[in-house]
Amino acid sequence: MNEKWLFALNLMASKWINFIHKSKFERTDIHKIVCVKLDEIGDMATCVHVFAALREKYPSAHISVVCKPFVRSLIHHDPNIDSILKADQLIGLKADLWLELRGTWRSLFYSLISGAKIRLDRGTIRFRQRGNQAHEYFSNFNIIEPLGCVQKEPKLYPGQGEELTALEWIQKWGSKPFAIIHAGGRRELRQWSPLKFAEITDLLYQKYGMISILLGAENEKEILETICKNSKSSPIIWINKDSLLVFYAVVKRAALFVGNESGPLQIADIANTPCVGLFGPGVPNVFYPRNSHSRVLHEVLSCNPCDQIHCVHPENPCIQRISVEKVTQQIQEIL
Repeated sequence: MNEKWLFALNLMASKWINFIHKSKFERTDIHKIVCVKLDEIGDMATCVHVFAALREKYPSAHISVVCKPFVRSLIHHDPNIDSILKADQLIGLKADLWLELRGTWRSLFYSLISGAKIRLDRGTIRFRQRGNQAHEYFSNFNIIEPLGCVQKEPKLYPGQGEELTALEWIQKWGSKPFAIIHAGGRRELRQWSPLKFAEITDLLYQKYGMISILLGAENEKEILETICKNSKSSPIIWINKDSLLVFYAVVKRAALFVGNESGPLQIADIANTPCVGLFGPGVPNVFYPRNSHSRVLHEVLSCNPCDQIHCVHPENPCIQRISVEKVTQQIQEIL
């Protein structure tokens, strides 16, 4: 409910600013652009095409992106962005064009005193889409559509350092083709069983000669170790403490990505890596991978979507209804 109020007030703020400035979306006197995207890794990955579209529309404008610190490394080489700011740098920020791609009450307030001549926001799109939410890629572009921008495909920009680090990791893993397995997720209800993932690692090794690289963060180490203990194929645990672009540079060289709904899935999708995405309580379609080599498994129940915390089927949650056989079939189709 709190988010709905924020969306509603964003909508009203945009209408008010655009009215008092008699905003013309085709105006060319746009020199400073602020994009607020205080969101998670996967959400940012489905938004990077917006910055490319803005750069093409306003080639000489200064484009600032306000994001969470741990997301910064995903976009820090993006040539379409001039500066990347933290939320506490919103104070006194001036802009001709203010975009609330995903903001907070704080960013809403600062947008009102930024001097913006045009204000566009996510709340307007969410209210327009209510009951029929589009894929996040399209929702993000819909925010800037009134500006007459041309739609782009998402693209990430690893630097030479990230590319070299990625190659060093791959060399450590040996000469076999490899699959990236991501068994973690922000919520437990979005995590497929580690025992089932272990079966997939064995299938990949025995049938396709692939080693499995188990990607995770420090707090997911127990999940990865459970997979290792129950696998016969000696998968390798990879706790990536490098830039998110190192992961991108690795996954674009992978033969396959299998993982839960997550940021790594979105990055693998941009890399055009064959993906099998496993979805649980999330909204259908919104975060499905889009590349032509991808497959999605999603057992959509009548209770979907839920708050991803309180399950009405705790003995058999939706993501655990995805069978190993179904995942195996999807892997066979795309390899």
